[in-house]
Amino acid sequence: MNSKKILMVINFFPPAAGGGVYRPLSFVKYLSGSGWDVTVVTPKPGEFWINDAELEEKVPSGVRVIRTPSISGQRMLGRFRKEKNEVSSRSSSGFGALRKISEFFLVPDTYVGWIPFASREVIRLCGSERFDVIYSTSPPDSSHLVAKKAAKRYSIPWVADFRDPWISLYLRRPPTAMHAAMHRNMEKGVSRADRVIVTTSWQKEKLESLFPWCRVEKIPNGYEEDDFLVPAETAGDNGKFTILHSGMLTLGRSSRPFLEGLRLFLDRNRGAEELVDVTFLGPMESANEVWVGRLGLEKTVIFQGNLPHSECVEIEKRSSLLLLIKHDDPRYRGLVPGKLFEYIGARRPILAIAPEGEASSIIKRLNRGEAVSAGDREGIAAVIERLYSLYTSGKLDSSYSLGEEKEFSRRVQAMKFDKLLREMISERIIS
Repeated sequence: MNSKKILMVINFFPPAAGGGVYRPLSFVKYLSGSGWDVTVVTPKPGEFWINDAELEEKVPSGVRVIRTPSISGQRMLGRFRKEKNEVSSRSSSGFGALRKISEFFLVPDTYVGWIPFASREVIRLCGSERFDVIYSTSPPDSSHLVAKKAAKRYSIPWVADFRDPWISLYLRRPPTAMHAAMHRNMEKGVSRADRVIVTTSWQKEKLESLFPWCRVEKIPNGYEEDDFLVPAETAGDNGKFTILHSGMLTLGRSSRPFLEGLRLFLDRNRGAEELVDVTFLGPMESANEVWVGRLGLEKTVIFQGNLPHSECVEIEKRSSLLLLIKHDDPRYRGLVPGKLFEYIGARRPILAIAPEGEASSIIKRLNRGEAVSAGDREGIAAVIERLYSLYTSGKLDSSYSLGEEKEFSRRVQAMKFDKLLREMISERIIS
């Protein structure tokens, strides 16, 4: 294949970490290895509150990464924090208050301060060299506005990748009707990209119903095959039933329902407390630690903070059970957490605290584990008890299908993306 040039507008990029980094990073990795000349425009480090320096090693050496200045609330807050590699916890009340203020003044999101810097660099690049396609990914939604301007000015095919739906329209409530109208108008503008990529069937149907002209393609999230090439040692080899939650705990994704169910289970199963270890690995809102104390779970539950992604993966592979917590909110029911696919790659049973929807359906279809609603504390306790019983009888792994699922490989998703990009370019040439 002839070499093609792609300009990628990505706000969350290594050394930034967190769930939003891995999908665009995998596209960068595999496109670079498939004959694409890749240029990434991203903010200088410090734009996001989670970092993992090791992730920079996953960026291929041939990829050109241009880092621009930016202005964001997170960057300014970072200046007041102690110098250290990672912040593992932030104040739930403080962050909630700041979010409400920022949603009123910063549209479309708190990263709007990156737009002028990124736009200037993207316009400079497009004015000095020829790109075959422009890619933008969100959140933050600001990234699409940068790409939209350059794509229109230089008539370059543009693909907009929605890892999540437009945040302030679907996942949060705009503070006023005027704000809602502004967001809807921006979303409408992005819907006119040459292609719009989404990760779930729900979002595809939503965009197609709102904007009949929108050319939507679904490319789901996935797991990085290279992270799971070497199987871990026998899970639970320390003789304990180890439950691991790996990932962020946010204002809307709380550990409280699981912890309350766990408390019920322990109260009904004397002696289990000595054999159960629960670890929450990753950054979180401070309210989660409060609930551990209130429920008297200090001996069973620990918060380990953030670790390099490579270490997280190894711990996932060694755990008896992987815990997935999804927002218990109707607005989020169409979303599938990216972490689910990493858990599938780890080949361990999954316990999902999640409402009925696409995420729980995937778990059930693959017979990968169990799903129970966050509002059902008794149900959570009962599921923990059943899984614990399977573990103590040596039947946990054999009760579920834990094989490889190629359909969710990042490599496979990137091949679909590659094909889509080349189709877009061919269409422009023909027209």
